[in-house]
Amino acid sequence: TQAVRDLAWACFSPPLLCAAQMADAAANVTDCRPQLTASRRDWLARLDSDPQPLLAHLAGNSSHRLGVYFERLWHFFLQQDPAFDLVTHNLAVRDGGATLGEFDVIYWSKERQRHCHLELAVKFFLGSRTQTTNASASRWCEWLGPNTRDRLDLKLRQLLGRQTGLGQHPRARTLLRELGIGDMAREIAFKGYLFQRHDAPLPPPPGFNVQLAFCQWLPLRALPQFLVATPAEQFQLLPRMRWLSPVQAHSGEQFLGRSTLRERLQSLASTQLVAAVDDEGRETCRFFVTPDDWPAHDGQTSH
Repeated sequence: TQAVRDLAWACFSPPLLCAAQMADAAANVTDCRPQLTASRRDWLARLDSDPQPLLAHLAGNSSHRLGVYFERLWHFFLQQDPAFDLVTHNLAVRDGGATLGEFDVIYWSKERQRHCHLELAVKFFLGSRTQTTNASASRWCEWLGPNTRDRLDLKLRQLLGRQTGLGQHPRARTLLRELGIGDMAREIAFKGYLFQRHDAPLPPPPGFNVQLAFCQWLPLRALPQFLVATPAEQFQLLPRMRWLSPVQAHSGEQFLGRSTLRERLQSLASTQLVAAVDDEGRETCRFFVTPDDWPAHDGQTSH
Protein backbone atom coordinates (compact mmCIF):
# COMPACT_ATOMS: atom_id res chain seq x y z
CA THR A 1 0.00 0.00 0.00
CA GLN A 2 1.40 3.38 -1.02
CA ALA A 3 0.77 4.98 2.38
CA VAL A 4 2.41 2.10 4.25
CA ARG A 5 5.46 2.22 1.98
CA ASP A 6 5.64 5.97 2.58
CA LEU A 7 5.36 5.40 6.34
CA ALA A 8 8.23 2.90 6.28
CA TRP A 9 10.35 5.25 4.14
CA ALA A 10 9.60 8.31 6.29
CA CYS A 11 10.53 6.67 9.58
CA PHE A 12 13.11 4.01 8.72
CA SER A 13 15.00 5.11 5.60
CA PRO A 14 18.51 6.56 6.12
CA PRO A 15 18.60 10.33 6.68
CA LEU A 16 19.57 12.59 3.79
CA LEU A 17 22.15 14.42 5.90
CA CYS A 18 23.66 13.19 9.16
CA ALA A 19 23.72 15.63 12.05
CA ALA A 20 26.91 14.10 13.46
CA GLN A 21 28.78 14.97 10.26
CA MET A 22 27.78 18.63 10.19
CA ALA A 23 30.14 19.75 12.95
CA ASP A 24 29.21 23.04 14.64
CA ALA A 25 26.13 23.51 12.46
CA ALA A 26 24.39 20.69 14.33
CA ALA A 27 25.86 21.13 17.82
CA ASN A 28 23.86 19.18 20.41
CA VAL A 29 21.45 17.95 17.73
CA THR A 30 21.21 14.25 16.87
CA ASP A 31 19.43 12.22 14.20
CA CYS A 32 16.19 10.47 15.12
CA ARG A 33 16.76 7.03 13.63
CA PRO A 34 14.38 4.40 15.03
CA GLN A 35 15.59 0.93 14.15
CA LEU A 36 13.52 -1.28 11.87
CA THR A 37 13.32 -4.16 14.31
CA ALA A 38 11.58 -7.48 13.68
CA SER A 39 8.56 -6.34 15.69
CA ARG A 40 8.30 -3.15 13.64
CA ARG A 41 8.55 -5.15 10.41
CA ASP A 42 5.68 -7.32 11.66
CA TRP A 43 3.70 -4.18 12.51
CA LEU A 44 4.22 -2.78 9.00
CA ALA A 45 3.20 -6.11 7.46
CA ARG A 46 -0.02 -6.18 9.50
CA LEU A 47 -0.71 -2.58 8.57
CA ASP A 48 -0.15 -3.38 4.90
CA SER A 49 -2.79 -6.11 5.06
CA ASP A 50 -5.22 -3.73 6.81
CA PRO A 51 -4.13 -0.11 6.18
CA GLN A 52 -7.42 1.45 7.28
CA PRO A 53 -6.07 2.85 10.60
CA LEU A 54 -3.29 4.67 8.77
CA LEU A 55 -5.58 5.85 5.96
CA ALA A 56 -8.11 7.16 8.48
CA HIS A 57 -5.35 9.02 10.31
CA LEU A 58 -4.11 10.62 7.09
CA ALA A 59 -7.65 11.55 6.06
CA GLY A 60 -7.93 13.63 9.21
CA ASN A 61 -5.91 16.37 7.48
CA SER A 62 -6.96 17.66 4.07
CA SER A 63 -3.62 19.32 3.24
CA HIS A 64 -2.02 18.41 -0.07
CA ARG A 65 1.42 19.62 1.03
CA LEU A 66 4.06 16.90 0.96
CA GLY A 67 5.72 18.20 4.12
CA VAL A 68 2.46 17.94 6.06
CA TYR A 69 1.92 14.39 4.75
CA PHE A 70 5.45 13.47 5.90
CA GLU A 71 4.74 14.88 9.35
CA ARG A 72 1.45 12.99 9.61
CA LEU A 73 3.25 9.72 8.87
CA TRP A 74 5.62 10.38 11.75
CA HIS A 75 2.75 11.29 14.09
CA PHE A 76 1.09 7.96 13.34
CA PHE A 77 4.30 6.03 14.03
CA LEU A 78 4.93 7.79 17.35
CA GLN A 79 1.31 7.25 18.39
CA GLN A 80 1.40 3.55 17.55
CA ASP A 81 4.87 2.43 18.57
CA PRO A 82 5.10 1.10 22.15
CA ALA A 83 8.56 2.65 22.67
CA PHE A 84 7.20 6.20 22.47
CA ASP A 85 4.43 8.46 23.68
CA LEU A 86 3.52 11.34 21.36
CA VAL A 87 3.08 14.30 23.72
CA THR A 88 2.21 17.05 21.25
CA HIS A 89 2.87 18.21 17.71
CA ASN A 90 2.81 21.56 15.85
CA LEU A 91 2.88 23.36 19.19
CA ALA A 92 3.05 27.08 18.50
CA VAL A 93 5.09 29.44 20.70
CA ARG A 94 3.66 32.95 20.75
CA ASP A 95 4.82 36.25 22.14
CA GLY A 96 1.86 38.60 22.21
CA GLY A 97 0.35 38.45 18.74
CA ALA A 98 3.52 37.15 17.07
CA THR A 99 4.29 33.47 16.50
CA LEU A 100 7.93 32.76 17.31
CA GLY A 101 7.82 29.25 15.86
CA GLU A 102 6.39 25.86 16.61
CA PHE A 103 7.63 22.52 17.84
CA ASP A 104 7.10 19.94 15.09
CA VAL A 105 6.97 17.06 17.59
CA ILE A 106 7.56 16.50 21.29
CA TYR A 107 7.57 12.88 22.36
CA TRP A 108 8.53 10.82 25.40
CA SER A 109 11.11 8.10 24.93
CA LYS A 110 10.37 5.25 27.33
CA GLU A 111 13.82 3.75 26.83
CA ARG A 112 15.69 7.00 27.56
CA GLN A 113 13.09 8.27 30.06
CA ARG A 114 13.20 11.79 28.67
CA HIS A 115 11.33 14.15 26.41
CA CYS A 116 12.61 14.72 22.89
CA HIS A 117 12.03 17.69 20.59
CA LEU A 118 11.98 16.38 17.02
CA GLU A 119 12.05 18.58 13.92
CA LEU A 120 10.99 16.97 10.65
CA ALA A 121 12.04 17.81 7.10
CA VAL A 122 11.70 16.14 3.72
CA LYS A 123 13.52 17.82 0.84
CA PHE A 124 14.52 17.33 -2.79
CA PHE A 125 17.53 19.30 -3.98
CA LEU A 126 19.14 19.59 -7.41
CA GLY A 127 22.84 20.38 -7.65
CA SER A 128 23.75 23.48 -9.67
CA ARG A 129 27.47 24.19 -9.82
CA THR A 130 28.26 27.85 -9.11
CA GLN A 131 31.33 27.80 -6.84
CA THR A 132 32.75 24.29 -6.50
CA THR A 133 35.75 23.53 -8.70
CA ASN A 134 37.84 20.50 -7.76
CA ALA A 135 36.83 20.45 -4.11
CA SER A 136 35.96 17.16 -2.44
CA ALA A 137 32.71 18.67 -1.15
CA SER A 138 30.20 21.03 -2.73
CA ARG A 139 28.64 23.96 -0.91
CA TRP A 140 25.17 23.74 0.61
CA CYS A 141 24.11 26.82 -1.37
CA GLU A 142 24.65 24.93 -4.64
CA TRP A 143 21.73 22.56 -3.92
CA LEU A 144 18.41 24.07 -4.99
CA GLY A 145 14.80 23.03 -4.64
CA PRO A 146 12.97 22.26 -7.89
CA ASN A 147 11.37 25.72 -7.95
CA THR A 148 14.72 27.36 -6.87
CA ARG A 149 13.15 29.26 -3.95
CA ASP A 150 14.35 26.50 -1.62
CA ARG A 151 18.07 26.05 -0.93
CA LEU A 152 19.90 23.55 1.23
CA ASP A 153 21.94 26.16 3.10
CA LEU A 154 18.81 28.17 3.94
CA LYS A 155 16.96 25.06 5.10
CA LEU A 156 19.82 23.94 7.33
CA ARG A 157 20.13 27.42 8.83
CA GLN A 158 16.43 27.35 9.66
CA LEU A 159 16.37 23.71 10.82
CA LEU A 160 19.55 23.63 12.90
CA GLY A 161 19.27 27.18 14.19
CA ARG A 162 15.82 28.59 14.62
CA GLN A 163 13.76 25.38 14.72
CA THR A 164 15.84 23.10 16.95
CA GLY A 165 16.77 26.06 19.14
CA LEU A 166 13.17 27.10 19.82
CA GLY A 167 13.13 25.37 23.20
CA GLN A 168 15.77 27.81 24.49
CA HIS A 169 13.52 30.85 24.07
CA PRO A 170 12.09 32.15 27.38
CA ARG A 171 8.52 32.05 26.04
CA ALA A 172 9.00 28.46 24.95
CA ARG A 173 10.46 27.49 28.33
CA THR A 174 7.44 28.97 30.08
CA LEU A 175 5.06 27.07 27.80
CA LEU A 176 6.96 23.81 28.28
CA ARG A 177 6.96 24.18 32.07
CA GLU A 178 3.17 24.57 31.97
CA LEU A 179 3.04 21.22 30.17
CA GLY A 180 5.35 19.58 32.69
CA ILE A 181 8.22 19.33 30.22
CA GLY A 182 11.76 20.12 31.31
CA ASP A 183 15.02 19.62 29.46
CA MET A 184 14.59 17.90 26.09
CA ALA A 185 16.89 16.07 23.70
CA ARG A 186 17.03 17.86 20.34
CA GLU A 187 16.62 15.71 17.23
CA ILE A 188 16.02 15.98 13.51
CA ALA A 189 14.70 13.57 10.90
CA PHE A 190 15.91 15.01 7.59
CA LYS A 191 14.87 12.79 4.67
CA GLY A 192 14.87 13.22 0.92
CA TYR A 193 16.95 12.89 -2.25
CA LEU A 194 19.80 14.78 -3.91
CA PHE A 195 19.88 15.01 -7.71
CA GLN A 196 23.14 15.60 -9.58
CA ARG A 197 23.13 17.13 -13.04
CA HIS A 198 23.63 14.19 -15.41
CA ASP A 199 26.56 15.77 -17.27
CA ALA A 200 28.09 17.89 -14.49
CA PRO A 201 27.87 16.02 -11.17
CA LEU A 202 28.75 17.87 -8.00
CA PRO A 203 30.62 16.22 -5.13
CA PRO A 204 28.44 15.66 -2.06
CA PRO A 205 27.78 18.54 0.34
CA PRO A 206 28.99 18.36 3.97
CA GLY A 207 26.97 15.88 5.99
CA PHE A 208 25.58 13.93 3.02
CA ASN A 209 24.78 10.37 4.06
CA VAL A 210 27.07 8.03 2.11
CA GLN A 211 24.52 5.23 2.57
CA LEU A 212 22.43 6.97 -0.09
CA ALA A 213 22.92 7.11 -3.84
CA PHE A 214 22.59 10.29 -5.86
CA CYS A 215 19.75 10.63 -8.36
CA GLN A 216 20.07 12.70 -11.55
CA TRP A 217 18.49 15.70 -13.19
CA LEU A 218 18.69 16.94 -16.76
CA PRO A 219 17.35 19.79 -18.89
CA LEU A 220 14.60 18.92 -21.34
CA ARG A 221 16.90 19.28 -24.37
CA ALA A 222 19.04 16.40 -23.03
CA LEU A 223 16.12 14.01 -22.56
CA PRO A 224 16.29 12.21 -25.96
CA GLN A 225 19.98 11.36 -25.58
CA PHE A 226 19.48 10.45 -21.91
CA LEU A 227 16.71 8.00 -22.81
CA VAL A 228 18.85 6.36 -25.48
CA ALA A 229 21.55 5.75 -22.87
CA THR A 230 19.30 4.44 -20.10
CA PRO A 231 18.37 0.74 -20.04
CA ALA A 232 14.88 1.55 -18.73
CA GLU A 233 12.01 1.15 -21.21
CA GLN A 234 9.04 2.31 -19.15
CA PHE A 235 8.42 5.29 -16.92
CA GLN A 236 5.95 7.03 -14.64
CA LEU A 237 5.45 10.75 -14.10
CA LEU A 238 5.29 11.23 -10.35
CA PRO A 239 2.94 13.81 -8.83
CA ARG A 240 4.36 15.50 -5.76
CA MET A 241 2.48 13.34 -3.27
CA ARG A 242 4.25 10.25 -4.66
CA TRP A 243 7.76 11.58 -4.22
CA LEU A 244 8.60 9.76 -0.98
CA SER A 245 9.05 5.99 -1.24
CA PRO A 246 10.28 4.22 -4.39
CA VAL A 247 7.52 3.30 -6.83
CA GLN A 248 5.91 -0.11 -6.60
CA ALA A 249 3.22 0.09 -9.26
CA HIS A 250 0.04 -1.96 -9.05
CA SER A 251 -0.85 -4.40 -11.78
CA GLY A 252 -2.83 -2.66 -14.48
CA GLU A 253 -1.13 0.71 -14.01
CA GLN A 254 -0.14 2.32 -17.27
CA PHE A 255 3.49 3.12 -17.98
CA LEU A 256 5.01 5.46 -20.53
CA GLY A 257 7.46 4.28 -23.17
CA ARG A 258 10.40 6.42 -24.23
CA SER A 259 8.61 8.12 -27.11
CA THR A 260 5.45 8.78 -25.10
CA LEU A 261 7.51 10.24 -22.27
CA ARG A 262 9.21 12.63 -24.70
CA GLU A 263 5.82 13.67 -26.09
CA ARG A 264 4.34 14.27 -22.63
CA LEU A 265 7.26 16.48 -21.63
CA GLN A 266 7.85 18.35 -24.89
CA SER A 267 6.10 21.48 -23.62
CA LEU A 268 7.52 21.23 -20.11
CA ALA A 269 7.04 24.48 -18.18
CA SER A 270 8.10 23.28 -14.72
CA THR A 271 10.26 20.59 -13.16
CA GLN A 272 8.89 17.05 -13.37
CA LEU A 273 10.00 13.99 -11.40
CA VAL A 274 10.12 10.78 -13.43
CA ALA A 275 10.56 7.21 -12.19
CA ALA A 276 11.97 4.45 -14.38
CA VAL A 277 10.35 1.10 -13.55
CA ASP A 278 11.14 -2.52 -14.37
CA ASP A 279 8.80 -5.15 -15.77
CA GLU A 280 7.31 -5.74 -12.31
CA GLY A 281 6.57 -2.05 -11.78
CA ARG A 282 9.40 -1.47 -9.31
CA GLU A 283 11.36 1.75 -9.45
CA THR A 284 14.92 1.35 -10.72
CA CYS A 285 15.87 5.03 -10.61
CA ARG A 286 14.32 8.49 -10.56
CA PHE A 287 15.30 11.71 -12.26
CA PHE A 288 14.08 15.28 -12.61
CA VAL A 289 13.54 16.84 -16.02
CA THR A 290 13.72 20.64 -15.92
CA PRO A 291 13.00 23.46 -18.36
CA ASP A 292 16.09 24.20 -20.44
CA ASP A 293 16.72 27.49 -18.65
CA TRP A 294 16.50 26.05 -15.11
CA PRO A 295 17.62 27.28 -12.57
CA ALA A 296 17.13 30.74 -14.03
CA HIS A 297 13.53 29.66 -14.67
CA ASP A 298 11.61 30.03 -11.41
CA GLY A 299 8.60 27.88 -12.25
CA GLN A 300 6.51 25.77 -9.97
CA THR A 301 7.00 22.02 -9.59
CA SER A 302 4.48 19.84 -11.35
CA HIS A 303 1.71 18.33 -9.27
